[in-house]
Amino acid sequence: MDFDNIRPYSDAELPLVLKRIRSNKWVLEGIRSAYLSKLPKVMNKFAENLIYQFLKFKTAGIKTTDQFREKISLNILVKNLVRDTTAGISYTGLENLDLNKSYIFISNHRDIVLDPAFMISTLYEYGFNFPQIAFGDNLMFNDIVSDIIRVNNGMIVKRNLPMREQIGASLNLSAYMCSVIDNNTSIWIAQREGRAKDGLDKTNPAVLKMIYLSKRKELSFTEFIKKYQIVPVSISYEYDPLDRGKGWSISRKRVHGSDVKRKYEDLIHMASGLKGYKGKVNLAFSEPLSGKFKNEVAAAQVLDEKIHRSYRLWKTNYISYDLLNKSKKYDNKYTTADVEKFLNRYKRLSGEIRDIVLESYANPVASYENYISGK
Repeated sequence: MDFDNIRPYSDAELPLVLKRIRSNKWVLEGIRSAYLSKLPKVMNKFAENLIYQFLKFKTAGIKTTDQFREKISLNILVKNLVRDTTAGISYTGLENLDLNKSYIFISNHRDIVLDPAFMISTLYEYGFNFPQIAFGDNLMFNDIVSDIIRVNNGMIVKRNLPMREQIGASLNLSAYMCSVIDNNTSIWIAQREGRAKDGLDKTNPAVLKMIYLSKRKELSFTEFIKKYQIVPVSISYEYDPLDRGKGWSISRKRVHGSDVKRKYEDLIHMASGLKGYKGKVNLAFSEPLSGKFKNEVAAAQVLDEKIHRSYRLWKTNYISYDLLNKSKKYDNKYTTADVEKFLNRYKRLSGEIRDIVLESYANPVASYENYISGK
């Protein structure tokens, strides 16, 4: 099968990719806006030339895509992101995984860029090789975004094709993903298409069905699960930097029956998510799925349970749950000052939108309770 249009870039392709990234107007303007926004407009051209020279210097000795990811993506971009916009990243469960094995990491999905960025960073710092990351082709806004994703080990998931083409694309992606695992490289993919704006993390069985597609004639579903080592991962943020925007989106959908996505909305959300404050962040890695599974629906149910049971709940979750339920069930988890600080974040929102936002924080608590109680 031909994987060239969905695989990450190879080392041989790197020189031309770096040349395109360094000289791209969109990249230069984006960095200038983020770090040199206070400079007078008359100095914009000077600033962009300075940024170009800086990028050229930083990438001069880079010969492989792994070196690019380590020296640029992780040591500069993610490191600064963690320092400036979080209160630290923690993780649990990696001690139960084998550094010499490859896995399919499937996690809940809260942020387009942050989820895979923190996943890659955590795994690499622990000692794993760089995993490949699944990105929907709806995020390929232009050639430079595609370059940045694919040089960072992104594989492309094709969506919204005519049915016959979609089946072929899914089969091709499945074959590619299995070949990646067979060659001892791990993969990350979200549990569903699109983020869980309401805090209700639910695996779409179609994700598991797609991965299995190319192996369905060789292996039973249980044999496939055993061989390809699917690891549930729960990602939780103390603060969702896009919580207010998600609240408005949910409100529009409730009122109008749908929320039509604006042009470049995902790009705007990517930038806002990067800049916004996240507080504490935790990644909880469960042990790989095991046992007998009739089909992808049964596997998705177990995956969901592991994600919900291991989800790190923060003060923001407990506060929201108690406020919405008018209870004091978890008041030992926070103080009055914590409540005031949290609600101050939403003082400009209407009561309706604020409650929708609070629901997104409260739902993980309710989900955890349901699984603990066996509901």
